[in-house]
Amino acid sequence: MSETFQGEIAFLRYVSEKEQAPPIKYAHRDDYYIFLFIETGRSRLLIDFEEYELTGAAVRCILPGQVHFPIAYMNGRGWILAADPMLVKPEYKEIFEKFSLFESRNELAESLFLDLKYCVSAIHARLRPEGRPLDKIIVHDLILYYIGLMAEACLKGLPAAANKRRAAITFQFKSLLSVNYQSLKYPSQYAAKLNLSPAYLNEAVKKTTGLTVGDCIQNEIILQAKRLLFYTNLSIKEIALQLGYEDWAYFTRLFSKAVKLSPGQFRKKYLNEKNSYGIYLDKPPPVLRRLGLPQGLPKSSAWEGGVFMA
Repeated sequence: MSETFQGEIAFLRYVSEKEQAPPIKYAHRDDYYIFLFIETGRSRLLIDFEEYELTGAAVRCILPGQVHFPIAYMNGRGWILAADPMLVKPEYKEIFEKFSLFESRNELAESLFLDLKYCVSAIHARLRPEGRPLDKIIVHDLILYYIGLMAEACLKGLPAAANKRRAAITFQFKSLLSVNYQSLKYPSQYAAKLNLSPAYLNEAVKKTTGLTVGDCIQNEIILQAKRLLFYTNLSIKEIALQLGYEDWAYFTRLFSKAVKLSPGQFRKKYLNEKNSYGIYLDKPPPVLRRLGLPQGLPKSSAWEGGVFMA
């Protein structure tokens, strides 16, 4: 089924215990948000090369640009909503980014669990082939409400420290780092942009994350390098230049020391015909990759109610 909401895009998928769509057989990244709502059971997935386990009732948000793929079938019931960033309010984006940054809890309170379940069920019920005059508008508003509930769930899952001054400084630093990692390589440069002393910035970040500012800078560079190694055909030298290193041999040593694999070995590990998790990495056509759907999708009730607005 498909609908159009002023160019905004969303896709809703339900996965049940009895009938599941085949797992996505390739790691990929998307330019939209993915919201996971697990009602019962558990699921394992890799996000930016880190393994996560979700146990129902739980939520998880995958941010645009994060490389991800499921490691195992979801043994339970749940919903997956993919939404264009245009559907996500700035206040909610900040919450989702904080949820990704801090060690956050995924468990849901019963009242919020029921709100999410009733809302997503209402969206699903409105996605009928015949369609009634107001269904399109109602579905659009329900999706916005559902994303708001997801933001509330993530906010409640944040540790108490995430709302204090040190955490606020850390979030500002991480936001700055995410767009300046190619050109700013030293803690003093970020401290100057935030009008803080390097020592105070380092104290705030370390108290919040357990890492120094220098560690965070290096981790961001290594993460971006991993994404480029996995998702592009750029040479090691081209990747080094894109990350701001003219000396690609130095970049190779930096990466190898941090990852315990050379850039070439890392690429081979994740782009082999079958990776260490047993998931084939055959790349699908661009449209399917953007939607995050496996090729040869069978017609099944597990996908009924899916909606794609283009």
